[in-house]
Amino acid sequence: MFDSSFRQQASAWQRQFQLRQQGSFFQRLLAWLVLGVMLLVGAFFLLFALVLSWILIPILLFRHRRRMRQFREQAERYQQQSTPPGGNVIEGEVLHKDESERR
Repeated sequence: MFDSSFRQQASAWQRQFQLRQQGSFFQRLLAWLVLGVMLLVGAFFLLFALVLSWILIPILLFRHRRRMRQFREQAERYQQQSTPPGGNVIEGEVLHKDESERR
């Protein structure tokens, strides 16, 4: 039951496909030309994007590295300004003092 309806549908599709293939020579030529032009336009856009990335990526990397260098310099200047002149002071609390060794 299912198999026979599938065969009928497949044969109908084959008939429609054969009717569509009977187009004129100019229709086929026009279809191939349109597809070829679309392929060339797509290849051109792909090549354009590739060349654009080759140009822009080094420029963007240079800008990023320059910004990071400026940020590090600012951080070093801030750190130098915020540290006291006597050196680093570490505050803490003695929890256990071992007095076994005397000086």
